[in-house]
Amino acid sequence: MRKFLIATHGTFAKGAQSSLDIIIGPMENVFLIQAYVEESKGIEEELALIMENISDDDELVVFTDLMGGSVTNQILRNALQSNVHVVSGFNLPLLVEILLADTEEPVKEVIANAISAAKEQIVYVNQLLTPKEESDFDD
Repeated sequence: MRKFLIATHGTFAKGAQSSLDIIIGPMENVFLIQAYVEESKGIEEELALIMENISDDDELVVFTDLMGGSVTNQILRNALQSNVHVVSGFNLPLLVEILLADTEEPVKEVIANAISAAKEQIVYVNQLLTPKEESDFDD
């Protein structure tokens, strides 16, 4: 079974889940870690509880907010196994694509394709509008 963990600094993970619930509906097998919401509380205990729910036959895709950040580093120290796949710097299109992917498709392909597609969703919209506006003035 493919399972998912969204682990972020602060309440970003809960916000991402809220958006997912609106866009694709509530999903099972999605865990959250909201790091440092409570003062002096690390993520090790929460992560250990989640890892207890991951069998050798499961795949866990972990989404973290910052490459090199403390949350990602803790995941790498405490959860990196052959069936755990860590994606850092996620956005909402990436989450949607991976969570809705066919579980028969190999997870590494799902992740690679979703990252490629998600990068295309990061757009400076003003630059898309500028050429059209300039050409309107040329008429």
